Amino acid sequence: MLLVRLGVDDERDPSFDCGDRDLNEYFFIDSKQACSELIAVTYAYIDDDGKTTAFFSVSNDSIKREIISKPNIKKVAHGKRYSTLPSVKIGRFATHGAIHRNGLGSILMDFIKDWFTNKNKTGCRFIVVDAYNNDRAINFYKRNGFNFSLSNDENEKTRLMFFDLSLVKN
Repeated sequence: MLLVRLGVDDERDPSFDCGDRDLNEYFFIDSKQACSELIAVTYAYIDDDGKTTAFFSVSNDSIKREIISKPNIKKVAHGKRYSTLPSVKIGRFATHGAIHRNGLGSILMDFIKDWFTNKNKTGCRFIVVDAYNNDRAINFYKRNGFNFSLSNDENEKTRLMFFDLSLVKN
């Protein structure tokens, strides 16, 4: 398997289909514009046959300190308690529909967590995601250690969730 950073002019594997029209559209079209406008970077996970098995996009973000529930985070040093804390946002995350529920999504999520702790190029304390507000997506992020940031988004299309990277064992 190979992780490839996709640029504006890079071809996308035409056989990729995650089963979600919005995510597919992002992969084939919107990710190019996001890259061009320096909003997000998209990475594709390519198998040995050259097929895209998954993709994710990431961008810089921050999360307000007051919306992180205290029992869910490790203490931040007193001198570093800024009003917002640095985070990376997973803007889109999908696996090919033919391999849903085989564990690749969790393997890739573990990779992202490691990538932003051990191989981090900038300070980044949290991973945040606007998870689709459906059982499948919410349960995936919960299984991967994410917590809800807000309680007033229960009826929205997406729910803000976060993961504290200080909990990753180095």
